[in-house]
Amino acid sequence: MSEFAKDFSVKLGASRFISEAGGLLHDIGAAMYGRDNHHITGAQEATLVLLDCECPLDAVGPIVSAVYSHRGSEKIPFKIPEAKCVAAADAKDHFLFLEEVWQAQMGLGRTELEAYTRVSEELKNDWEKTDPEIKPLLDGAYEKARQKLLKIALANGRHKKSRKAAR
Repeated sequence: MSEFAKDFSVKLGASRFISEAGGLLHDIGAAMYGRDNHHITGAQEATLVLLDCECPLDAVGPIVSAVYSHRGSEKIPFKIPEAKCVAAADAKDHFLFLEEVWQAQMGLGRTELEAYTRVSEELKNDWEKTDPEIKPLLDGAYEKARQKLLKIALANGRHKKSRKAAR
């Protein structure tokens, strides 16, 4: 994730350090407190971590800004180019590791239809938050992820039906 953010920073002429650090810390709130409002808890925790690590003070604000605005579903405006890099890296991560995103939704007790709908919305939000200059670098990952999601949902539905029939 942080490597993706760093790579995108080169394209946008953004700070590689701030983009990479934002990528490393973007989900710290989710890891510590759960996914609800993890952009807020993440910004708070990232501030503490950065200060504890004696990060240069002029970098703390921009890194925290990137952590805070990375969620596509929240539609928080990007105040710095590094935030665009972190958000795009988060999107790319979701596109490439779609099975994990699917499993997370199923782990919440959702039906296949509910999971499909929720993940479809997440993918769309991820795509919409991605900066137009970065989208070409994703090499069709959004469309590939949408097609893969349909296959995953159909396979899960068939698997469930075959288990019921076997009983």
